Amino acid sequence: MKKLLFLSVFFYCSSVFGADIETKTMMIRGVDKVTGHVSTVKATVHEPLEFGSLMIIPEKCLTKPPEETPENAAFFRIFEKDSDGVQQTVFNGWMFSSNPALSAMEHARYDIWVLYCINDDLNSKILSPEKISQEEDLNLVAEDDNPALSEESED
Repeated sequence: MKKLLFLSVFFYCSSVFGADIETKTMMIRGVDKVTGHVSTVKATVHEPLEFGSLMIIPEKCLTKPPEETPENAAFFRIFEKDSDGVQQTVFNGWMFSSNPALSAMEHARYDIWVLYCINDDLNSKILSPEKISQEEDLNLVAEDDNPALSEESED
C-alpha cells in the first residue's frame, strides 16, 4: 500500500512540470571588451555566425513553458581563428540566461551569453507594430482568438 501511495504521489508531482520547449532561434549578446562594442544578435540553430575572431555555432536552445519560471539554456560550440587561420575550440557547452556566470566562456577579449530562446509557435500569433496599424489585421486577430467574434450577428 505504501508503494502504491508513493508511486501515485511521485507521478502526480513529476507531471506538474512541463517539458522544455526546443526552439530554432535565439537572441545572444556579445561584448568586445577591448572596444566596448556590444552586439545583440538573433541566431539560428546550426547556422554559424561570426563575432570578431570568433565563430559561434548554436547547437540547441531550450526554454520553459510560459506558466513556469523563465529559463533559457543554449548549447554552443565556439571557435577562434588564430593568426594562422587555424580554428581552436574556445567554448563547448551549455549557457543559461538566468545565470550566465554558471557556465561562462573564458576569453580575454570576448564575452558571449544567451539572452533568450524564441518560441516560434508563440511568436507566430504576435503581430508586429506594422501589422497592428492596419484595422483588418486587428479584426483577424480578434476572430482567431475568440470564435464567438468570428460569427456575424444577425440584427
